[in-house]
Amino acid sequence: MIQVAVCGVGRTGSEVLRALLDSERFHLTAAFCSAGSEKAGRDAGELINRTNTGIIIHEITQIDPVLSEVPVDVLIDFSNPTGTKTLLRACKKHRIPAVLCTTGHTEADMLWMTDFVRHNKLGVVYAPNVTLGVNVLLAALRLVARALPSFDYHITETHHSKKYDIPSGTAKKIAAALEEELPAGAEVPIDAVRAGGYVGMHTVLLASDYERLSLTHESFSRRAFVEGALTAAEFIVDRIGWYEMEDVLGMRIAAQHAASAVS
Repeated sequence: MIQVAVCGVGRTGSEVLRALLDSERFHLTAAFCSAGSEKAGRDAGELINRTNTGIIIHEITQIDPVLSEVPVDVLIDFSNPTGTKTLLRACKKHRIPAVLCTTGHTEADMLWMTDFVRHNKLGVVYAPNVTLGVNVLLAALRLVARALPSFDYHITETHHSKKYDIPSGTAKKIAAALEEELPAGAEVPIDAVRAGGYVGMHTVLLASDYERLSLTHESFSRRAFVEGALTAAEFIVDRIGWYEMEDVLGMRIAAQHAASAVS
């Protein structure tokens, strides 16, 4: 079994706990919350309305001593940008790979993370949207942009009213992927909607003067994030380097082959 620690036990992190406790492939060995959280000191089972597991949730500030005491093969992160940096430093010390699903990282954060991971020869899957379907969408959009470079592109993303990062990390990633493939200087605008309890929806509209194409991915449940995170955890557990979900799913290679066919 793969021994897993979870950093961040909010709405999605709690669903990861639930999946790990039900899994026959993975075993939950540790869980961490943000500093000062009321969840610190509680049993992981209590947090998801289960019987006690004996796994106590610790503040992220305690990650180093905890990882010294329990076996961990991979760490899954659904915390926040500050927590991610603390986590990566602990991963360096204990030589543990990680799946980073946290959003809201700045360009400076990204530069620090990629340099830190590569310099210290860590294994990381960076997945601000870890769902399987949206990453297939990303690969498909690369092909679409190569085939239809003269179309106008526009992204609309919709999430729940409490999501703090605007636009979403996924929307920015979609825009970056499109801009890499479109003619130099192309900029893809993003509209963001925050309303109700939307889990997450991203729509890419592209149009010429004569036709329109629209591609949409929508998550109905946070379980979509969980399945992607566990898939990424299996992928990274014995690897070193900086990867993204397109690598995990083999979609980057598939997109390159498809692009060769188009050209």
